[in-house]
Amino acid sequence: MKRYPAQDLEPAVRDPKKLRLTGIILVVLMLVSGFGILIAYNRSAKRQAGDDRPALGSGRLDKNFRVWRQDESEAALLDMEGDVFVISPVSFEQPEGWKTTRKVLQDLKARYGSRDDFHLVMMTVDPENEPPTKLAGYAEELGAELPFWWLVGASEESTHKFLKNRLKAQIMPHKKDGEWQYDRSLVIVDRDRHLRQATVRAKNSKGKELNFRNPVPLDFEQAAAWDGEGRTEGLEKSNVESMQDLLYKTIDDLLAQPAAEKPDAEQKP
Repeated sequence: MKRYPAQDLEPAVRDPKKLRLTGIILVVLMLVSGFGILIAYNRSAKRQAGDDRPALGSGRLDKNFRVWRQDESEAALLDMEGDVFVISPVSFEQPEGWKTTRKVLQDLKARYGSRDDFHLVMMTVDPENEPPTKLAGYAEELGAELPFWWLVGASEESTHKFLKNRLKAQIMPHKKDGEWQYDRSLVIVDRDRHLRQATVRAKNSKGKELNFRNPVPLDFEQAAAWDGEGRTEGLEKSNVESMQDLLYKTIDDLLAQPAAEKPDAEQKP
């Protein structure tokens, strides 16, 4: 191959017309894509405008998490598949950290305790120090009886990963100054294993409802703290009461929905 001295090479000459044409094409493609996204969003918002069902969360229980229960039996969360259930992470040795949540769970028992398609699940974040023998004592204090109300544990590592990765907890459970730090929000699971969000209609500055909904983390300890600070922000009820009403509505809506039909391959034997 013949080589030429570097000083004899000439830089490539770019065609300004071709460059302008390329730029115009790119801009047009960006605008078309943007309009497409906007149209799709508006269509989605229109569909949701009259849809008051609980919104899907960001996950689904696609693996069967095995646990031990307060009666020392082994079970798995998907034993409740086809039912609606609420999961509450908790440290039983730190009762002050979930005292408002405790009353909410007891109210749920009073409201739904006669149903066989709804369950409460309290999952200890400290399973190494809260084995089934201790869970039995806590269950007695709470009046938590199977099969309606489960108190459960698993290995510490698997429990923490399950809460963070599967239930989408905001923080990984950990200890700080000897106290457990964890996301205390209740998690709702529907009949088809989807995580569900309690939602409220967004409003503009004039109080008019908009076509999209805001998810509400069901953290009753945070709601109680806001009430303690006087932060009712124009609510007719307290934050705890308003959140509890929203929880009831979400559960009622989910209980009213039948489970989706499964393909033959997924049917239980």
